[in-house]
Amino acid sequence: MEGLGVYSEETNILEEIKNNSMMPNCLKIKTYKDYLVNEKKYYYPDALMEWVAREHLGLQRTEEQLFKIREEAYYNMKKIEEQNRIGEEECKKIEEENKIKIL
Repeated sequence: MEGLGVYSEETNILEEIKNNSMMPNCLKIKTYKDYLVNEKKYYYPDALMEWVAREHLGLQRTEEQLFKIREEAYYNMKKIEEQNRIGEEECKKIEEENKIKIL
């Protein structure tokens, strides 16, 4: 019956966090993630830990939130691609200037 005590302890902590109406959702998620890392010794990427915490706490993201996250990620990817393109062009210019100086 020792395993049952561990399960009820986790359930109690989970219920305590869930039922704390004074705690904002972001703090609930952080608190549960901290519990999983510090007490349960779960060492996974932060995004996965947040997903687990949201699932256990019943705080899943809405489709609108997911769309916004995807849109922001796409924008950031395009911004990085543009910066890389500009950087490559500048490198080519510098290489050509160096060739001219050598000649």
